[in-house]
Amino acid sequence: MNTEKKPVEKSSRKQKPALNFLLLSAGSMFTSMIVAGFLVGYVFDLLFGTMPLFLLSFGVLGFIGGMMKVHKLLGKMDLLDTSSKTEDTQVKSNEKNASE
Repeated sequence: MNTEKKPVEKSSRKQKPALNFLLLSAGSMFTSMIVAGFLVGYVFDLLFGTMPLFLLSFGVLGFIGGMMKVHKLLGKMDLLDTSSKTEDTQVKSNEKNASE
């Protein structure tokens, strides 16, 4: 019985850092999309001589793109979280069957 519990603990430990890294990447992705939008807008404003127009519009587009990326990454996190829950319930049901 002890050999059955060790692989379960290892698999749950492997998935928890993956979720943490997804959360870290979500924040950095959101920030980088906004900054990139403002930078691209600033460059277009320098080229065309319309200072606040492209800066603000590309900043808003960067915000929207960042929100979409974060939403996609959090969707992946939900998939990882539900797969670990189903593995845990399967292991618990197998332990109950083995004890009976």
